[in-house]
Amino acid sequence: MIIKIVCAGEEGFAKLYRKDVDEFLIGVDGGINSILRTGNIPDLALGDFDSIDIRKVSAKCHTLRIYPQAKDYGDLELAIQEIETWHAERISIYNATGGRIDHFLAAVNILIRYQHLPLEIIDLRNRICLIDDGYKPQKSEYRYCSFFAISEATVISLNGFKYELHDYALAPTDNLCLSNEIIQEAVVRTNKKLLLVQSF
Repeated sequence: MIIKIVCAGEEGFAKLYRKDVDEFLIGVDGGINSILRTGNIPDLALGDFDSIDIRKVSAKCHTLRIYPQAKDYGDLELAIQEIETWHAERISIYNATGGRIDHFLAAVNILIRYQHLPLEIIDLRNRICLIDDGYKPQKSEYRYCSFFAISEATVISLNGFKYELHDYALAPTDNLCLSNEIIQEAVVRTNKKLLLVQSF
């Protein structure tokens, strides 16, 4: 199963959407409208619905979960908790960038907090995910690869890139691995998970 979670940030989902055979569409608050614009019906819609009039769209959703505005988790994280045990092949999060910076940072925190899940954030220019040791990025429409440590004592080696590294101690605040490019068959060696940002 491929789960696509659509948030209420800057619109990009309608342009990026490509139907997968085994997909499950989740509209998070105002993200419901983005799904409806593609001609699809959300399989699940959830949130506190402070950015959309739920009365106008509730009949267009298969399943609806309404949460109070006063709660301990943001709407996106509630969606992640809803599908955490579903054994998805991929969980793609759309419209989580380009809007409020605090919501974007919260989305990145979700990648880190739920790193046992195959999560990625996608917008019109970027793809963000966590990677493990031995990851082999392929040349694609994404020109740049940037790597960020999320843990102390992270060691990284980059082979097949324009700027190679060998056993470099990458601190969480270190931006050395910004805007690298794949030259040939590339591989990333690391002792801890890394945040990868691929960009045009």
